[in-house]
Amino acid sequence: MIRSLWFLLCWLPLVNFAQVATYNFSGATGSQTSQPVTSKDPNSTASDITRGSGVTATSGSGSINATGWTSSAQDANDYYEFTLTPATGYQLNITGISFSARRSAAGPPNYLLTYAIAGNETTITTGTLSTTTSTSISPAFVLSTPQTVRFRIYAWGASNSVGTFRLDNTLTVSASVPLPVRLVSFEGQVLDHSIRLKWATSWEDRNEGFDILRGKTPDGIEKVGFVEGHSTMQDVSEYSFTDREVESGQVYYYRLRQRDTGGATDLSKMIAVRADFMTDGLAASLYPNPNQGNFTVSASGLEQTTITLSNSLGAEIPVTIHKKENSESVFVNTAGTVAPGMYILRLQANDGLKKQTIQMIVN
Repeated sequence: MIRSLWFLLCWLPLVNFAQVATYNFSGATGSQTSQPVTSKDPNSTASDITRGSGVTATSGSGSINATGWTSSAQDANDYYEFTLTPATGYQLNITGISFSARRSAAGPPNYLLTYAIAGNETTITTGTLSTTTSTSISPAFVLSTPQTVRFRIYAWGASNSVGTFRLDNTLTVSASVPLPVRLVSFEGQVLDHSIRLKWATSWEDRNEGFDILRGKTPDGIEKVGFVEGHSTMQDVSEYSFTDREVESGQVYYYRLRQRDTGGATDLSKMIAVRADFMTDGLAASLYPNPNQGNFTVSASGLEQTTITLSNSLGAEIPVTIHKKENSESVFVNTAGTVAPGMYILRLQANDGLKKQTIQMIVN
């Protein structure tokens, strides 16, 4: 029987947060129809900056400029717009945007910055603009998506139709485009005085393979093995690695360091596995973990075992247990009554000779 104990500690992707797209307005006339991107990440595309149909191009050195921002409130046609699109098999991890904006004395004092994915628009920040001097706008936010992202900068409230609102200096989107491997699962299991790691990817592109990193503390991990990747694969791929150099009772921390054929690397989440080789337990396993309050418990002799669930303060949580056709597995349902956090699942054989506790995380 396999015994499994693992929990999620953190996601820490090894990426250099850089400029995924930069628009430089140096030398621009202001009245140009659109402003092309100056530089971008090679694994993405970036559109020109364009104007909405409600505003009109006007001159302004070193900028993209427009008049017509006279609506008293945000107008759906008065904006600057551009889009970013990751290459197939990649995703954007956006961490912020920065730009300079300026209005004339009669220009619009109010602005709104948004992004939209598949037509669903979300506000990033809103505020007011100083007169005739550049205002630096640099909101930090987190956005991860494999889809096209549309950015818009709205403005309104100009006192005169000739009042201007311009973007000048530079506009930069800070983000990363991670390595082209999507890790969908990673877990560790105790088996035969060893720890077996199992993971799966949903697609791969130029994947050389995975370094296996292990340590007795989260910050003391080092390479203990390597598993070759499938290079390019547009389907689910499953991998495993057996670590036999482990001590009973010790908790080990594991991460995967994925390497692509160009030499770049990316780190997975971290998991922890206790090398518990005791033979007096029930050898039970729990899946999935983390979960949302519904999970399956597998062990021998479950018909003669009491199962209870308690929170971190020791209070017991009501559960409903459903037997499966396989007598060694049951489905446990908390009816959605548990809040996110750490819980303790206890299994006690009715003869009192065997018992086991498993830590469980509810998302």
